[in-house]
Amino acid sequence: MCLQVASVALAQEGHPLTGTWTGDWRPGTGDLRHVTVVLEWDGKSISGTINPGPNAARVRAVRIDPAMWSVHIEAEGASRVVVDGGIANLGSASRKLTGTWTEGEARSPITLTRVDSMSASSNSGSLPADPTYDRSRRVFLTGTVTNVEWINPRVRFAMNVSQGAQSANAVNWTIELPDSAVALERDGFNARSLKIGDAITVQAITASRTPRHALASSVVLTKGGKAVFGPSMTARAEAAPAPHWPDGQPRLGPTPGAKGYWRADGSRGLDLTALKPGEAVALPWAKAVLDYRIRTQFKDDPASRCVPPGGPRQFLGPQGFQFVEQRDLSRILVLLGDGDRNWRIIYTDGRPQGSPADVVSSYYGSSVGRWDRDTLVVDSVGYNEKFWFLGGGLPHTEALHLTERFTRTDLSTLKYEVTVDDPRTYTRTWKANWTMRWVANQEIQEFFCEEKTS
Repeated sequence: MCLQVASVALAQEGHPLTGTWTGDWRPGTGDLRHVTVVLEWDGKSISGTINPGPNAARVRAVRIDPAMWSVHIEAEGASRVVVDGGIANLGSASRKLTGTWTEGEARSPITLTRVDSMSASSNSGSLPADPTYDRSRRVFLTGTVTNVEWINPRVRFAMNVSQGAQSANAVNWTIELPDSAVALERDGFNARSLKIGDAITVQAITASRTPRHALASSVVLTKGGKAVFGPSMTARAEAAPAPHWPDGQPRLGPTPGAKGYWRADGSRGLDLTALKPGEAVALPWAKAVLDYRIRTQFKDDPASRCVPPGGPRQFLGPQGFQFVEQRDLSRILVLLGDGDRNWRIIYTDGRPQGSPADVVSSYYGSSVGRWDRDTLVVDSVGYNEKFWFLGGGLPHTEALHLTERFTRTDLSTLKYEVTVDDPRTYTRTWKANWTMRWVANQEIQEFFCEEKTS
């Protein structure tokens, strides 16, 4: 199955069956018994254990129909166990498998719930999910501003929109801007650019599930026709050769006394708009997961719950990123403007890279780097499955192995290429690449994902 990685706007982790499942089963008229099923995926088959312990039953066979996500599990132990059912709420980390449990001669219904091992910050649901917008549903609204929230990750405001000739028939809309307060202030706008009582005209696309909620492409003051926000006014760096250290190695950061940071060319906060990737050939389960995420319009994207953007996605955020080259410590820090001002360490001391099974899994992985002439080559393994490594819903597992190449061709251009190798998810390696642009004479501004409010 071939997937062309789409440039889409904007959680289930890894293979949907992996992890620990628990439930209560009543064998006929007997007492209620608590049961546990632990399943693993090695890229070829599902294995596991039912009721781990001295009397455990070993999983011998698993059949899956990804089209319907129906599941058949067979296990052998003190008695033979067969589980038949289907996965509901596939996109949830705490998804359910509902069906029948047969043990020996006893058979009865059961619901198994996957035990969520994610931290509260990444799965508590305490923050509202980002609305999903439908680009085919466009609206043209005229009304009056009733509230302005100058917040991250997106500025939003409320407006009363009249219906018919009577103002008493006005309905309230919530309008989001494509950018955060940080990005808008960088471009010359501020919290006073739009005020309560302003009469405005809005062109927008509407949310697919949230009534009267829209993402603006244009906001114009009715009086005078002035645009409230517009294209980026961030100054581009001047044309000049790439800076170098005294030994001739390219600098990834600013020269002494200067400042600046990198931002994906043209991203403007819309994930993957600048991406021109290669082709990813997915295993059937991964294709089914991707289809589910597309069908549900990416409602389970972990980024909407402030989960760190690991993998290539970390370089696509609108707040940008910067390198801090600590040559005396043989390491490079990557400081990220998005999420919660996270960081990543790339070791350049020549240490060997471990295998994915040897390192502690994390959002940013274990990274070792080396210089290939003027290109920094970074090898990374040890990723967990709690994030989406690219927008658009492409899945991955803990077997994910990334090889990244950073080449600064001049003062204002950084070329990025990534090779994706995840044999449990894709049948072959594939590549993606895009360009970062230098934002000169500015520092990354403070940004915290939790500033999102309900």
